[in-house]
Amino acid sequence: MKIHWARAIAGALAAEIGQVAAAFVWVAIYSHLINPGQPMAVYNAHAQASGPWVSIFAGAPIFYAASRWIAKSKPAALALFAVFLFIDLALLTGMTDDWTGVPYLLFGVSYLTKLGACALGGRDSTVI
Repeated sequence: MKIHWARAIAGALAAEIGQVAAAFVWVAIYSHLINPGQPMAVYNAHAQASGPWVSIFAGAPIFYAASRWIAKSKPAALALFAVFLFIDLALLTGMTDDWTGVPYLLFGVSYLTKLGACALGGRDSTVI
């Protein structure tokens, strides 16, 4: 099957932006509604700690939607995941100085849920 790379790249970028937006929204909810009035360091620490969890819970629907409506085919959806993985690992490597304490299990679960969401979302769009 032919991979539509433009759709895969567009979907990966949209999903990455969606992930970042979800993380910002969660930290905004936390800082304004759940635990207001704390020093910025508390919110920065919460953003670091909650990031992998937000990635898991928000990532699955984001990647399903990107695969379904942007990639539109299983090969393009799986290519979307590959492009995302490359971008995400490059960003993580560039932003992480000390890899001690990194929740590798959470990252693994996060990537597996995204891969599954891409595979499900990228099924033949004529089946709907």
